[in-house]
Amino acid sequence: LSVTITMPRTFPLRNVEVDCEKTKGVADNRWGRWALQIMLMLNGKDGSILDALLLWKQNVDKEFEGVEPCPICYSVLCIKTHQMPNLECTNCHNKFHTTCLYKWFQSSGKSVCVLCQQPWSGRRV
Repeated sequence: LSVTITMPRTFPLRNVEVDCEKTKGVADNRWGRWALQIMLMLNGKDGSILDALLLWKQNVDKEFEGVEPCPICYSVLCIKTHQMPNLECTNCHNKFHTTCLYKWFQSSGKSVCVLCQQPWSGRRV
């Protein structure tokens, strides 16, 4: 796996660019999601390059272990809390980060599952 991070001279006024190379055996949409994770960590969270790469590597390792990412932020480890998805919808059984789900409830004005759109009925896992 290979990742190239380009820092513009005007960073943080311009966003970091991430190019994922040598993607042999990994689907393009997965690489796109991983590149987006690094960009979010660097551009939106005021993180250092080292912090972003370490969190990215942990996410990639967890995905290769079979852990499904949160359907809201597309990350296995929450960027804010570094926790794995810990709330499961009892209808569709998808798992979400607590912070992501609460933000979804606030921004949507609804208390339904993000994916199955049924009234939220979840449990901690």
